[in-house]
Amino acid sequence: MPEAAGGTAAEAILAPVNPSYARLRTPRETAIRRFAAWRGVSAPGSLVETTSDKAVGLACGERGAWKGQAVFVSEIGDWTLFSDLTGGLSATTSASWLKFADGDELVFAAYNDAIGYGAFIRIVGGAIEDDVLFDESTSEVHVRERSAVGPARFRSWIDVAGFVDDDDLAYCDDGLLWIYAPVA
Repeated sequence: MPEAAGGTAAEAILAPVNPSYARLRTPRETAIRRFAAWRGVSAPGSLVETTSDKAVGLACGERGAWKGQAVFVSEIGDWTLFSDLTGGLSATTSASWLKFADGDELVFAAYNDAIGYGAFIRIVGGAIEDDVLFDESTSEVHVRERSAVGPARFRSWIDVAGFVDDDDLAYCDDGLLWIYAPVA
């Protein structure tokens, strides 16, 4: 993540402090094409090779506003990682993630400690194994939890945050910045 003292104003203000990512067990080129089709983007568009500490600044205009919905796409082993820079993927349902996974293993995880939000979805073998949402910012959807593989592993958004922070496959220094859609 960019440090306030060493980055641009946009990087200091808009550093990804609320981690959100999806990782898909498939090669990066395949994952990018699938992501484009899934999000209704006709082609992958401009992919800018950069580092994670520069991605936020490049995704912002001169005044610090997002240029569009953006992900930082990396490859870690046999996984493709989509780091959600703008939060556009956080409202995605498990049914939609299942379509994107298309039979491949997928993990979506996110948290925001300012509002008590944590989400975790895991898809294996074409089936949703975990579907967890903790959202203390609304009384309508406080907790949604389903696990097909045994007892729940998450008791609160804090447990989801712990998973994200400890996940060795959640961060990568090198990748591609992709501004895939206009800001909604």
